Amino acid sequence: MMKKLFFTLLVIMLFAPIYAMADTANLDRQLRNHTFVYIDKKTGLEHTIYFGRFGKVYDEYFPCKFVDGTWRITTAGALCLEDRADKSRRDGKTCLKPKIDGTKISFFDSAGKLAYQSKLTKGNGMPLG
Repeated sequence: MMKKLFFTLLVIMLFAPIYAMADTANLDRQLRNHTFVYIDKKTGLEHTIYFGRFGKVYDEYFPCKFVDGTWRITTAGALCLEDRADKSRRDGKTCLKPKIDGTKISFFDSAGKLAYQSKLTKGNGMPLG
């Protein structure tokens, strides 16, 4: 009985990282070449973010301003954005956990509280100016 329990725990420990990598790779595929638009709760401004098809870059537009940066997904499945020019705005360390349900994307903070909710659309939906 003890051997069976030990073997089960060993299998779980060995395959959990593989499952996490598969999950983050799937999330990566779901975000690439997609755009989402959300309302910033602090400012009330609409933001549009496009995750590029190649590499880990994103473009963001909010009224009268275009910015860009890099993105990554942690092993825990959280999305981290780092603004190229203004690290105080997006530092790459404050991450949100996305949950994608069809064309709906929700972002949760580390406490599990809903931070943003948006529609996820395929392609580059950035405004022209």
